[in-house]
Amino acid sequence: MFSSDRAKLIQCIFFCWGFALFPNWNTFAQIEKASPQSIEPQHISLRPYRVRIDISYEPKANLTSSDRLRIQSQLAQIIERSVGEKWKLNNNATDQTNSKTAIGIYQNNWLALSSSEGLQRLEPVAILNRYPDFPFDKLFLIAIEPKGIGYQISGREFDSLSQRLGPVSIENTFEKSFLSDTIFHSLLNVFSPVVSIESVIENQVTVSEQASQYLTPDPILGMSEKDVYFTPFFRYLNRNREVKNIQFIPWTYLILEEMNRKYATCSLSSGLRGILSGSRRRVETLAIRVKPEYPQTNLALIPRGKSTQSYAGMRVQLSPLNPQEVRQRQIAAKKQKEQTKKPVTKPLDYITEQYLTNRSGKITLQTDPKQPLVWLYVRSGKALVANVPYIPGIDRDVSIQVPDDRIRLNVEGELAVLNGELIEAVASLSMKMARIRKWARNNEWTKVDTGIRKLESEISPKQIFQEKLNVVRVSAIEAAQKQNNRAAQSRIASLCRDTASRIDRFLDPTGIIDFKTEIQDLRQLQERAPNR
Repeated sequence: MFSSDRAKLIQCIFFCWGFALFPNWNTFAQIEKASPQSIEPQHISLRPYRVRIDISYEPKANLTSSDRLRIQSQLAQIIERSVGEKWKLNNNATDQTNSKTAIGIYQNNWLALSSSEGLQRLEPVAILNRYPDFPFDKLFLIAIEPKGIGYQISGREFDSLSQRLGPVSIENTFEKSFLSDTIFHSLLNVFSPVVSIESVIENQVTVSEQASQYLTPDPILGMSEKDVYFTPFFRYLNRNREVKNIQFIPWTYLILEEMNRKYATCSLSSGLRGILSGSRRRVETLAIRVKPEYPQTNLALIPRGKSTQSYAGMRVQLSPLNPQEVRQRQIAAKKQKEQTKKPVTKPLDYITEQYLTNRSGKITLQTDPKQPLVWLYVRSGKALVANVPYIPGIDRDVSIQVPDDRIRLNVEGELAVLNGELIEAVASLSMKMARIRKWARNNEWTKVDTGIRKLESEISPKQIFQEKLNVVRVSAIEAAQKQNNRAAQSRIASLCRDTASRIDRFLDPTGIIDFKTEIQDLRQLQERAPNR
């Protein structure tokens, strides 16, 4: 009994000595226990895609349970044989018995319609509600339905990083034994690689593709090819590294140029300035591949803000050149003209196609596989109101927000009327001067004096037109300032400057003074030589 109590006493003494000598011993234990959670994740190029495939079978397809199991088993073998470690279909740390939290290949029993139409109607919200924890990186939804004497396989991808549902891909086969191969081909069609944006230097962007360092057994399925396009997006995180919001960057694309197993170089094409440059706290900058899937895209011009303006009859010009390239060519053509002193024989035309919007402000853009990315130059009259890059075919419908241009158009109309009145005033003044010159040649000096006095007594035409121009300019700029439309303010100021220069040029008061001097010289000449 004594030995047992003595042993307990010794243990308590050693325990107290441990606290005295190592007061942070308990903290060390906690850090050691929490260290696996605090380790930074692997580089994106070393992270394989966690893949989940949900296959929905239409009852009319007449596929038995054994057929379905065989399809899923063959599909897993094909993926392992072709893609290898780049796609991860099983996870030992995951409970594979729970179909909602596991990765792998499963039968889809929750899709309302097991068809392409059912996949097309699907919204990201339904997937977010069903899989809130995102056990996968890529979710592939497959629907098998009968098609004539064969089968139609429809596929669609959901990417967890961007929370984006891609377009529907449709494949057909006539043999039941080819269903697994057709499904795999459909997966490759809808698969969109994800890249992380590492650095941005002007228009050169360095990216790293997810799982790029895993070599695939089939070399064709390796890294992305050159001249493919990515659209970037931001993932905003809170302090706990949880996603608060995901924002796609509009009218911005990355074009893949050079690549290796870890990094790739892309060129940046964007209608926004400095959108990817600069550092952002708790923001992940990624990009996902996009490609034309539709034969055409319906483009709509919509007003910015609360305006209800209809953008009918606006010109939308298509060009393969961006604004910088167009400006460089214009500067080169101007230098050539100045050096050779001759006009350029071949006009500088960078526009390949031109459209006019209908009454609803819409046009239809056709997909061009040879030139996927084009620049859209939207013009209201002579003014350029928008210039953005776009890839027709990646969306069924897309819209561009255009600033309210009614104020500038009204100014153009008022200035056109004012210029017409200016032409009439100049013509009238010229006729009066010509009449006085005729009287002076005929020695009708009484009429000459009366005509000159009438010219001098009239209000200066220049003053009249300047006052009219000021009314147009001030009222239009005030209206543009109320809308906080700086572009309209600058365009209005430019238009008014041009009209003001015309007024100064054609209604200069020195013209009347020179005219009076001319008449005085004629009178003196007539007095000296009356018979001439």
